[in-house]
Amino acid sequence: MASHLGRYEILEELGRGSMGVVYRANDPLIGRQVAIKTVNLHDLAPEKRKEYETRFHQEAKAAGSLNHPNIVTIYDLGRSGDEVFIAMELLEGRQLHDDTTEFPRLPPAEALEIAAQVADGLAYAHRGGIVHRDIKPSNIMLVGEHLAKIADFGIAQISAPLISTRTGMIIGSPLYMSPEQILSSGTDARSDIFSLGIVLYQMLTGQRPFSGNDAHSVMYKIVNEEPPSLGSHHGNFPPALEAIVSRCLAKKPQDRYQDAGELANDLRACRNQLLGIPATTGYSALMGAQLKRMASPGAVPPWLLAAAFVSIGLIFMFDLSTGDATQMHLLYIFPLVLISYHCRQVKLVYAAVGLALVLQGVILIGFSTLSPFSRALLALLAMPSNVLIAYIARVARANFLAIDHLAPYDDLTGLYNRTLFESLTELEVSRQQRSHGAFSLAVVTIANLAEVRRTNGPQAVDGAVRLLAKILREHIRHSDIAARIAEDKFAIMMPDTGAAGCDLFCRQIAVKIKTLMRKAAVPAIVRIGHVTPDQAPASAAELFDRADGTMHDTRDNAGKDAAAR
Repeated sequence: MASHLGRYEILEELGRGSMGVVYRANDPLIGRQVAIKTVNLHDLAPEKRKEYETRFHQEAKAAGSLNHPNIVTIYDLGRSGDEVFIAMELLEGRQLHDDTTEFPRLPPAEALEIAAQVADGLAYAHRGGIVHRDIKPSNIMLVGEHLAKIADFGIAQISAPLISTRTGMIIGSPLYMSPEQILSSGTDARSDIFSLGIVLYQMLTGQRPFSGNDAHSVMYKIVNEEPPSLGSHHGNFPPALEAIVSRCLAKKPQDRYQDAGELANDLRACRNQLLGIPATTGYSALMGAQLKRMASPGAVPPWLLAAAFVSIGLIFMFDLSTGDATQMHLLYIFPLVLISYHCRQVKLVYAAVGLALVLQGVILIGFSTLSPFSRALLALLAMPSNVLIAYIARVARANFLAIDHLAPYDDLTGLYNRTLFESLTELEVSRQQRSHGAFSLAVVTIANLAEVRRTNGPQAVDGAVRLLAKILREHIRHSDIAARIAEDKFAIMMPDTGAAGCDLFCRQIAVKIKTLMRKAAVPAIVRIGHVTPDQAPASAAELFDRADGTMHDTRDNAGKDAAAR
């Protein structure tokens, strides 16, 4: 065993695989222990070796940009002789499983929590355009009691040229491949979701959904056969869990979850359902849990939505049965709120509102004994209220889903996260398209984050990110919205701000950033770009691109500001 790889001092061997060896090592630069994963290149021809090494560096850099609590962090990459290596976070934990021996069943709630954390990590990586391609139990690490981390991000894609050169095999682990991986028809984020579905099935049942005597028979079943239901393994699994697993394991990518974040939300909702109402719960607790559950959009059963439609007709009949058919208009609000808040199909919401309006119109025109003036006044008050209440319930549904399905704030900085910020920006774009309102968007980027991580470690990176977030928080106005939209990128939306005001703000904050970064001894180079669109842009993405196109260093900004003074 070599004593060193690059600057790293090898302490012990942790494991071996088909591609190379994993070591525990010490980084003498900052006194930290790391895991070193090596890949041996000595079997490759010189031209293939150079091609592979270039690809290795590209993919490892991409994987190294991932900074998420459910993804193993990559610190460094290098070469020593015929071995290229990656230095990554050393975890004091264990693999979920070794992929080979019998898999013990996990309690459903525990399996769902592990799968949800893995889905969180995948969602983060997929948003950055990085697909794992080799999700399997041995690439899922469990740290402590509750934390799951995905290992080897990007390694499967990195290893593709090397493995095909050596063996001509398909890249990935055959037992956990998606159909499109097996058929070599192109892979994307949905392939990772299929593989995670296999892992989840295995955690719940102790068996893989596709079994066979060899890899070829397993791959045939993955492509051509449906897996046995969870219930066939004598487990007591709720229908919602059956539906989640079935959707993950759909043969066609378009039939699966399209986003790992959506999968994570469903997994946690199912877990909460399993844990929320024990079998011995009393009547009062059961009612409280049901009322709490009804606060979640779409949580009511279909029969209750059908009953809401029927109740609209019953209110009409009850109104007719009274002596003066003008008293029941407010009662329509209750079924309309229920339908608007819980119904998935907006066409049904339109139908319910239309039905209520028609029936109320029939009452006012044909059966009311009020004067024409009173009828008109009641129509002006009662009928629009139905439309308004349905709209408010629909908006509440959208906001609930956005807040419930997203962590709205970035953990490290306390600022809005990218998804929520993009939603807010899209709303501002829509406002400008309607009313020609003016606003500006500034983008702030730490240009040398990878270099800071490599030379000073992840603590320096976190320090630079926190400091920049602090500066932004202290210098935005109350009407401004700041967010962290990537590991190294921040954005500020400034409604009702002209181009001159935005430019002045950016020049002032550039000076502040440069000054505070120097005082904190953080070797970060920060760039700022901004845009104030004259016409409504097509989307928030277009705004980001235009702001990125105006990037310049804060050092240049500071120089201009000093010259102006």
